[in-house]
Amino acid sequence: MKALKVFALFIILHLAGWVGAHVYLTQHPTQVLLVVDTSYALKPQFVAMEAWINRLQSDSRYQQVMVGTDKAMLGALDSIPSKANIFRTAFGRMTADNLQRYENTPASRKILLSDGSIRPAGWEVVTFPQ
Repeated sequence: MKALKVFALFIILHLAGWVGAHVYLTQHPTQVLLVVDTSYALKPQFVAMEAWINRLQSDSRYQQVMVGTDKAMLGALDSIPSKANIFRTAFGRMTADNLQRYENTPASRKILLSDGSIRPAGWEVVTFPQ
């Protein structure tokens, strides 16, 4: 009987830990900044980029993903009505200067979807070949 009580106590403590972690992480999500290179050269890769963004969104539990392009900040990924809106304009070439607007973003993780021509410090670069 004592072993059953110890086991029940272990289960209760374990469940309380999981519930506590869930509540805390729901209230304090990790900030993720996703910047998409929408230059004209990458236009053939927009479908693959959209699929990558959909996978990120499906795996983003306890994360708040903010989306921007090399041209402008778009906002929270969940609030964008369609992922196709991210790729609405395709012109110009992306440079490291385009990322300056995101320099003071409080995100703990910064992801750049690009062709790999630039590799800024502090960014995870996901490359899509031209």
